[in-house]
Amino acid sequence: ERGITRATCTKYEVRQDEKNHYYPYFNAGGTRVADKVRTVSDKSFSIWGNFKDGQLFGQSLFNAGGKYVTIHEGELDALAGYQLTGSQWPSVSVRNGAAAALKDCKASFEWLDSFESIVICFDADEPGQKAAKEVAELFGGKSKIVKHASGFKDACDYLVADKGKLFIDTWWKAEEFKPEGIVTVA
Repeated sequence: ERGITRATCTKYEVRQDEKNHYYPYFNAGGTRVADKVRTVSDKSFSIWGNFKDGQLFGQSLFNAGGKYVTIHEGELDALAGYQLTGSQWPSVSVRNGAAAALKDCKASFEWLDSFESIVICFDADEPGQKAAKEVAELFGGKSKIVKHASGFKDACDYLVADKGKLFIDTWWKAEEFKPEGIVTVA
């Protein structure tokens, strides 16, 4: 219902049946350690396996280093973001939404910091924007925060509305993070 293609799901090893979506999580060694299971009917989540050993969703699919990486607040947004950016750059998600975003990004700091630009594309709501600033502080000038267009909360909203060009424009215009309270570098 979100417009995510089979190719994107195959890339991320996401699968579904009549009742559930399964989002795989891998450890640093590349072993699948858990699945986050989303029950479609009531949008609830459960975990199968050892979730605490899992990296960011999608991290195991991409080598460290490169020009861009985009961090999202949820698995579906990571899939949508990857697809909307033409499947060119890594798109990952924190494991437990905005509340745990800083902790998750600290755990994957070295991998994330290996990229030239870290685009933070969290939800447009207050918890998402607060978490975006916290995560941006980890990476300083490498961080760019996406400011969603009016009426759009996350990457999935653009995909559902068939507004891929608007997402790309918004993504390219992500604002470089500038810490508050710093007057000059000197």
